[in-house]
Amino acid sequence: MAVRDVVQAAAGVGGAGEYVEDVFSTYLYAGNGSTQTITNGIDLDGEGGLVWVKNRTGANNHILTDSARGTANFLRSNLTNAQDTNSPNLISAFNSNGFSLGVNYADVNASSNNYASWSFRKSPSFFDVVTWTGNNTNNRQILHSLGSRPGMVVVKNISESADWYVWHKSLAPSGGSAANLRLNTSDAVQYSDYYVEDSTSSEYIQLGLAGGLNESGRQYVAYVFAHNDAGGFGDDG
Repeated sequence: MAVRDVVQAAAGVGGAGEYVEDVFSTYLYAGNGSTQTITNGIDLDGEGGLVWVKNRTGANNHILTDSARGTANFLRSNLTNAQDTNSPNLISAFNSNGFSLGVNYADVNASSNNYASWSFRKSPSFFDVVTWTGNNTNNRQILHSLGSRPGMVVVKNISESADWYVWHKSLAPSGGSAANLRLNTSDAVQYSDYYVEDSTSSEYIQLGLAGGLNESGRQYVAYVFAHNDAGGFGDDG
């Protein structure tokens, strides 16, 4: 019996007939000092999603590129930096069965270096990428396409230097809706105006007070992950 016939999801995935390997991949590869194509079976071209790459050989940055912002742009989850432009290209294309690397660059494809990549395909009950322009409105609601309540939301201001804010459903019972974690620091749970509300639903994520994650004129991206109460996957759900 194939592994996909018996494995159970930590997060519900897309409904009957769809398997976790259709929407998520952990893929290890060796850098070749040139361009190369990573074939992991994930349709990032047609469906969209997120690719996250980390050099396992050197102390290099985490590189994140998603379909909402396009392959011309990338973020570094270990830094507060604003969005940077892929020049020269790091992740150069999203493909129907993976992604392509553009250059001999230490963060993604240097010769004699080893890398890990994680690909998340957009899919109901699994993962979504959303962007918005801040309008300084309290309790703003940002629509997502999960069709189920998120379990975790990661938000980054891509216009300027700012922390990566993480809301997780398990934080609220002990800390209230203003509780957040930050990807780029080693801090414990923080409480601030920069947060996602616990009233986040199957249709939208709800931001906190005006400013914070909704400052007027600033651009934002959110990576929205479903929780395991979204449902099952595979032929029998």
